[in-house]
Amino acid sequence: MDLKNKTVIITGASSGIGYAESKLLAQKGALVACFDLQSPKEPVAGVTYHQLDITDSGAIKKALATIKKPIDVLINNAGVMRRGTVTESSEPDYDLIMNVHMKASWLMFKLVQPKLINSAVILQMSSRHGLNLPPDPALYGLAKSASYHLAEIIQKTFPHYRVKIACPGPVDTPLSRYGTTKKEYEEKRKMMLTPDELAKHLVKLITADEYKKLVFDQDKSAYIFE
Repeated sequence: MDLKNKTVIITGASSGIGYAESKLLAQKGALVACFDLQSPKEPVAGVTYHQLDITDSGAIKKALATIKKPIDVLINNAGVMRRGTVTESSEPDYDLIMNVHMKASWLMFKLVQPKLINSAVILQMSSRHGLNLPPDPALYGLAKSASYHLAEIIQKTFPHYRVKIACPGPVDTPLSRYGTTKKEYEEKRKMMLTPDELAKHLVKLITADEYKKLVFDQDKSAYIFE
């Protein structure tokens, strides 16, 4: 897939992985629209920023109305982190995690779908924790597992779309650092990628027809395309 002049919507691209990915997509000629609650510290040339709550259907519809061209790629990237076991986690933590990872992904696909081209790429950002559920962060892992299965349901319901799933390992972002001790962070750094490094893998996943998944192999500390 040649990204030049392709219309891409990505959520959560004001920082971290999404920011790096939007930058690389724009460099390759894509017309990128970022849907995020916040604006980036340094806007990327070629990226249009829409500041909105992606758990709010009305806000999404309003932003989509400004995008006149058909949409080639939807990337459900937005994420938040709250740590804790299943009983330590609070009700506000549950609502936040599930709303951002699940409700927002569902709403984005549901509302963008009428604007998608017939062979559109849908990239759903899950996590290594979505494949191997951890005791902590329990709710994050649960939401990422649900996110993974949402992508599978979309593919079964709309087989003409090219649905992709990414399950990254640790990446050096504010989300990954959230709630970690200095010792835990130093241990994770041994297998962390930078956001720019992961963005290269994600763009390869988006553009290569032969790949449907990008998975972090924790035992080998390596990324595998499937």
